[in-house]
Amino acid sequence: MMNTSIVKMPPITMSKLYIGNLPADTNEVVLRRLFLEQNLPCTNILVKRGGYAFVDCPDQSSADKAIDKLNGFHFNGSLLVVEPSVASGRKRAYVASYSDISVDQIGSGWMRAGTAAR
Repeated sequence: MMNTSIVKMPPITMSKLYIGNLPADTNEVVLRRLFLEQNLPCTNILVKRGGYAFVDCPDQSSADKAIDKLNGFHFNGSLLVVEPSVASGRKRAYVASYSDISVDQIGSGWMRAGTAAR
């Protein structure tokens, strides 16, 4: 008789960070060195044009530690922005679905009722 049991893999517990306001000459090697110098574990690093990157941390605790240490960190003349990465999806472009928020139209823009225009 064959053993047909399925081996369950443990869940992936990786946390992804968004790193913004990077100097233009930043690449993966430079960013990985920063994480190592700060004693922060990371796995994958993806540096994008436009001064931002995504970094995978092995778990939420590591990601939180990286945010605490690096958000607002002076790095090669820039103040880094480090925050949890959120999946980009299609955002709703209409307000009608938010029935609990009253809005007023001002010119071609919208604002919440009771808030001052900026």
